[in-house]
Amino acid sequence: MNRPAIATPTDPSSKAAPSPLMAIFSDRRMAAMILLSFAAGLPMGATLGLLNAWLTEVGVTPSTIGALSLVTLGYSFKYLWAPAFQTALPLKGLSQLGGRRSWLIGLQSLMAVMIAIFAFANPSHHISTVALLALAISFISPTHDLILDAWRIEVARNDTDKDLMSALYQFGYKSAGFITGFVALLMAARFGWSVVFLMVACFMLLSIIGTLIAPEPETESLHGSRASFFTSLPYQVSRSAVVIVSAGWLLAFAMIFWYILNALILENGTSGRLFVQQQGPLIVSLTVLLPAIVCAILVFKHQAKADDSNPDETPATGQTALVATIFRAIFDPLMELIARLRWGAVLVLSLALTYRFTDAVWGSFAYPFYLGENFGALGHSLDDVAIASKFFGVLATILGSVIGAVSIAILGRMPVFFIGGIIAAATNLLYADLAAGAVVLDQFLSVTHLDVPLVAFAEWSTKLQVDPVSVDQGQRMARLMITIFAENIAGGFALVAMTAYLTSVVNPRFAAVQYALLASLTMLIGTLGRPWLGDIIESSGFYTVFIITFWLGGVAVLLSGIEWIRQKRLVS
Repeated sequence: MNRPAIATPTDPSSKAAPSPLMAIFSDRRMAAMILLSFAAGLPMGATLGLLNAWLTEVGVTPSTIGALSLVTLGYSFKYLWAPAFQTALPLKGLSQLGGRRSWLIGLQSLMAVMIAIFAFANPSHHISTVALLALAISFISPTHDLILDAWRIEVARNDTDKDLMSALYQFGYKSAGFITGFVALLMAARFGWSVVFLMVACFMLLSIIGTLIAPEPETESLHGSRASFFTSLPYQVSRSAVVIVSAGWLLAFAMIFWYILNALILENGTSGRLFVQQQGPLIVSLTVLLPAIVCAILVFKHQAKADDSNPDETPATGQTALVATIFRAIFDPLMELIARLRWGAVLVLSLALTYRFTDAVWGSFAYPFYLGENFGALGHSLDDVAIASKFFGVLATILGSVIGAVSIAILGRMPVFFIGGIIAAATNLLYADLAAGAVVLDQFLSVTHLDVPLVAFAEWSTKLQVDPVSVDQGQRMARLMITIFAENIAGGFALVAMTAYLTSVVNPRFAAVQYALLASLTMLIGTLGRPWLGDIIESSGFYTVFIITFWLGGVAVLLSGIEWIRQKRLVS
């Protein structure tokens, strides 16, 4: 019997599944998921969080921080090398662990070493050295993430597993923020940044336990044999498609590298705003739109079909074999997605690009806004931020993730996805009010009487700080805590919704590439927008930036509403 040409993205188990709560305590896959996602969150917290706090303390400007944040584009482009990990081949020397686990443990060890090197760097004098180190981590960490995503999808037995593991992923990932945020900032105020980065490196080594207890997925059933579109197309057409897409990716990478080289290493004052305005749209077009259009042409115009008669047969000659290998690794997963979703793929790709924009673009400027004293920044201490953002904030994110997971179980995936887009955009208005003097926030706190316990706690917390500040610190901290708490609940809720949504549209046979592509796109627009917003902060202040991100968040709300309607029509 022939296999289906295009596999469905779900594979429900015929056995009755245990309750989600029991699965967490009894299933080693779930325990491993928490530890592995914790490992995934540590490098991002170190490079995008702690590094920016450190840079702000030593006087680096928002525009430079915005430019430096481009080194994290590895998270946005990890799908480019995801095909290399589509087949779970083990890392040499660790083959006894299996294909997925050997790579996970190898990359975790390497990242621990590189994070430790930060402890001996000096960003105020050698920003280019720091940038190169952050750039290296930004390629290693996303590689770890895409292998982890593939493992998560491959070991899931049914949709319940997928949704539960999506929620646990966010729990573990955000729990890492407690270490790289609350604990790290308190330690930085008392022991210095070198001790902090060494601590994070030690936690990365400890997270290897998750890899050791994780079961290796049965990848043979997923990757051992699958249908390919390659044999249904003339060789000249396939070769042209590979050449066009490869050239586009190389050009986009060259443009990004040239900007980083000029802005950080040569330090010639290249404008981040001009880079985003002039080259940003072209980069997105070359890396996202061009491959999607080429794959759509192959599917709809050339009528490419997934041929399962000889799915693993690869031409033996040199150039033809290379083209076939690249085509099967890159084009097959994208063409399967387009062939299965058809014009719905446009909505899926658009949502991936826009849904997390406000969260992705804000990450680089959180610490400059909290710690800085110019452009409408708040001028808080490290202890203030540790308590408000990295204690209450992390708890709020975890709470938001739990609320999101429960809401999905009760309301369904798409209603929660739509609501998540609304609240994620709306919380930008809270930050705008905070930057403008917190008039609305003060009125809210007064009416609800939340100011009494929050101010009392804030005043108590200042007594524990290394450098207590002015007498109105309690009120200022109350504003910061309520804003961060609301924003992080919304962020945790939206992240769970987004993870569950993307997982639902991925075919497990192409897990490494398809999920890496969609997850990467969630960071792309926000990351490219950081140099632009860094320039706007210096010219117009933080308030303007928050108003801009609020309106841009409305795009995701509109698209998620349309996708909800589309999916309802498919069901009916």
